[in-house]
Amino acid sequence: MRMMSLGAAGLVAVLGGCAASPELVSCLQPNRRVAVEVTGSKEKPPAKPGAKPGRDNVMLSAMAQGDSAWDQNSAVLKAGGKTELDRIVGVILQGVKKDPRPVNVGSIIITGHTDRLEAASNPNLDEARAKAVQAYLVEKGLDAKLMFWEGKDAREPMAVTKFCAD
Repeated sequence: MRMMSLGAAGLVAVLGGCAASPELVSCLQPNRRVAVEVTGSKEKPPAKPGAKPGRDNVMLSAMAQGDSAWDQNSAVLKAGGKTELDRIVGVILQGVKKDPRPVNVGSIIITGHTDRLEAASNPNLDEARAKAVQAYLVEKGLDAKLMFWEGKDAREPMAVTKFCAD
């Protein structure tokens, strides 16, 4: 039992020593993200003349993620993140080619995340990123009254797709 405790302590020390390595920072970058989920509806034309129009429920999502959207320890939204958010704004306001009806937005949930290194050094960064996305969406014409944001820190990490430690 004591040997296992020493082994675990050694493993923590080794992993802790590489916590700030550039390789690990690069590996954790997908966790620097803000997720946007939009729920709403689109009006459906009446099935028969004189009938009331119906509604189709809609759920949309976008992600401003990684190095293209955020610098490490920064809440300034970069061009790569704006491009992804512009796509969802376009669908909301103008629809898509196959279905050009705009979306009547019911709510927009904005969830900010950080990687574990950022969460340790800057505990409010997740919220600041969510607020930055909210401000950008308002700037693009979406209603702030329909937006709700939250910060999740590093509590919901994305799965790392490559081996980070040497």
